[in-house]
Amino acid sequence: MQINKIINTIKSESSGFYLLEVTNVDTISTIEDEILNCFYEKQYEIDTSFINLQPEENTKFITIDQIRKMKKEFLHTNVLNLNRVIFVKEVNNLNINALNGLLKIIEEIPSKTYFIFCSSNLISLPETIISRARVIRDNNTLMNFDDLNTMMKDIVNQNQNISEDLIHSLVSPFINLKKTDFFDKIKFFSKDQINICSSIFLKILNYHLKKNLTNKKLYKYLFKLHSDYLIDVDESIKFNTLTNDLISIYFTRLNSNLIKYVK
Repeated sequence: MQINKIINTIKSESSGFYLLEVTNVDTISTIEDEILNCFYEKQYEIDTSFINLQPEENTKFITIDQIRKMKKEFLHTNVLNLNRVIFVKEVNNLNINALNGLLKIIEEIPSKTYFIFCSSNLISLPETIISRARVIRDNNTLMNFDDLNTMMKDIVNQNQNISEDLIHSLVSPFINLKKTDFFDKIKFFSKDQINICSSIFLKILNYHLKKNLTNKKLYKYLFKLHSDYLIDVDESIKFNTLTNDLISIYFTRLNSNLIKYVK
């Protein structure tokens, strides 16, 4: 991904909604820096026309109230006629209500306004969002089994409170395409660690998708399955009904379907 060329291409458009697939966390900071360098010359321009939309303190998600506030205070004021950029480091940080609110905004994007969102898990996003965005994928990052093993090591290092054996037991069935039951494994993960499990699956799924680019049936099926699941998780967290059984059923289904469709 040649970030400077991508950002300059975006700037050359009159407005737009862009989704950038980012497989490396460090790349996000580079993207933000390039946006600031490309779109603005003075600090006051950044202060008035750039917004880094992210979850508020002590919260996990960007909320519908933040979307409404942005629309009211940011999108309706452009006295200086500057390029306005709304940047999101991880679009999956928007809860379902915020995503629905965003859909209404991007139907008619004001001139010189750019929504630039990053995502490490494009497949987890609702199709309604994907279909409205210009998706820029990181085609230079080709995953192989060595990359997956490196990913697993990184997850182990970042989560010292979870045993390495447990993480390996969760990852190996996806890597080796072997069927397993996740009920005994998931219970050792707390509910706020579900993103770890989801990240493991999505990165391995991306590997198999890139190896089987002609398998559109696999993509469409698992795309919808994962999107529906994330909505269920969001609702379950909201009403405090998320259970380990629900999570384990989900990963068992994904494991079974990955084996079925990849082979």
